Amino acid sequence: MGGDGGIDVTVPAAAAMTARAEVVLVGDRERIHAALPAAAPELTVIHASQVLSPRDSLADVLRRRPDSSMRRALACHAAGHVDAVVSAGDTAALMALARSQLGMVAGIERPAICKDLQGMRGRFWMLDLGANIGCSARQIQQFAHMGVLLARHVGGVARPRVALLNIGTEPGKGPDVLNEAADLLEADPRIDYVGFVEGDGLFADIADVVVSDGFAGNIALKSIEGAARMAMHLVQNWLGSLSVLERAGLLLARSKLAALRHELNPQGYNGASLIGLAGVVVKSHGSAGREGFQQAIEEATLEVAGEIPRRLAEGSADPDPAFSPS
Repeated sequence: MGGDGGIDVTVPAAAAMTARAEVVLVGDRERIHAALPAAAPELTVIHASQVLSPRDSLADVLRRRPDSSMRRALACHAAGHVDAVVSAGDTAALMALARSQLGMVAGIERPAICKDLQGMRGRFWMLDLGANIGCSARQIQQFAHMGVLLARHVGGVARPRVALLNIGTEPGKGPDVLNEAADLLEADPRIDYVGFVEGDGLFADIADVVVSDGFAGNIALKSIEGAARMAMHLVQNWLGSLSVLERAGLLLARSKLAALRHELNPQGYNGASLIGLAGVVVKSHGSAGREGFQQAIEEATLEVAGEIPRRLAEGSADPDPAFSPS
């Protein structure tokens, strides 16, 4: 029930998704019931007396907030009472509690934050987006396999192409760890590795899965979000500068303008997977509105339907040093 908008955003958004999932709300019972729309169906509410603050240390999160809504929700998932958890709360707190409550899939060294983005010719998946600042080549190889798993079983891509985010496309460019990871992926028969990709090629349909460490991935993601907001700003300023006659002419293109607004709206792509955990956990952007939080819930339903944790566990049991999601 966290995020910038709090219960006023998350509760109505969750109530609107009852046709797609059986929704369980965790948080302050009285406040949740007060925020439910009048026509909302009956929903299960689990009371939690504490909330986490961005100012809380990880020690506070793990040891001094035993009845936080985030912990209670993840405990429900660990006990098998729910199939997934969606939260707009603090990312570091969510990752720490998820690892504590759910644990990791055996054989996976690090979880990663993965998000699908809209490219020029379709979606692509990008990870890690901030969970791991520094990574080994083997961990980057594992990220690639996890991204392939999501692209295949959530996105329906039969043979996902994998690229590594780098400062150049030529072999030998960039940090040693990326070149070591490139060698691992090049030799991996289960990965369709297409080489390095630069930041300006992310949307050019070069790859279905783009892999990086969390430092570069998070910078790239925030840059993408900022560019989208800037594009929206420029379009709105342009529309505001039109004359009455010009605006009248644009009425003929109203549907096209609406489609453009939708494509530029980051709410439509909200929801990042914390993949590698022994469960389905989706992080909603803290600033997401109702539409964005609904999209995060939709992402969770797709991962549950795709049986992502099970497939990940089966793949990680492969005797090869890196696993092979089926």
